[in-house]
Amino acid sequence: MPARTAIPAAILLLIGHFAPWAAHKTAALTLSAHELAVFTHFTPGAGIFLNQWFYLPLWSAALLGALLAGGMASRVNRLLAGLGCAVVASLGLPGYPQVLTAFRSPDYALQFYISIAVMALVVVAALGRLGRVRRARAAVLALVPLLAAVPLAGYLAIKPFIEQLYGGSVGIGSGWWITLAGVLAALAAWFAEWRQRRNGCP
Repeated sequence: MPARTAIPAAILLLIGHFAPWAAHKTAALTLSAHELAVFTHFTPGAGIFLNQWFYLPLWSAALLGALLAGGMASRVNRLLAGLGCAVVASLGLPGYPQVLTAFRSPDYALQFYISIAVMALVVVAALGRLGRVRRARAAVLALVPLLAAVPLAGYLAIKPFIEQLYGGSVGIGSGWWITLAGVLAALAAWFAEWRQRRNGCP
């Protein structure tokens, strides 16, 4: 299945999300994309970039996983894999206790509802064998690199505000580069899909 070429992209996006993005000589000030999504709630000036967008690589990895799960022959395996992807997507939910009131909170509602929507989507996609539907597969493979690239640019946009808050320079950590590699891998998966479609392969 052409979607199997997306396996490296899903792994890289997931690893990159939790690896350091804001690199600092002080470990406590080194932040992953997951931590930046929380940190930028309280960073003056960082409002130019929605903090929820830092979860896009995470949600994208869950979507790619569901695409791959849809190719499994066993319905039970597809269900288990879909639930696993839903767990990955759930990591985008607000933390406790904010998650208890997130559905009506202006600060967390968007993050909450997108996470819930992705969780439901990946289960349905896995059970419904989305990965075997050519147009749906192509759409997901085309969309993922675009979505996952958004926080790469966003971090560069808010980096000066973080440096201002820290009172010193902040580097670009390994997580940013790993996510970039994941975006490129997702583009490669899309290109492989496009070539196979062009050659008339299913």
